[in-house]
Amino acid sequence: MTHKHLPHAERLVETFKNKLSKSGREHVGDKHFDELTLMIESAISTAVLEETEHAADRMQELVDSIRKGAEHL
Repeated sequence: MTHKHLPHAERLVETFKNKLSKSGREHVGDKHFDELTLMIESAISTAVLEETEHAADRMQELVDSIRKGAEHL
């Protein structure tokens, strides 16, 4: 998996961290923030992949429809 969604995930976690108190950030710790970043990155990648697959399916349906129409001309 590429890390092209990593910068966005990092920004989301940084925004979340800024909403926490200093003691909250210390309690959670960098390890857990890193895990959260990876979870968010994975969620973004999964959502993008699913939408790409849906778009490809719709395109294939259109191609099939055009091909079927061309066969009847």
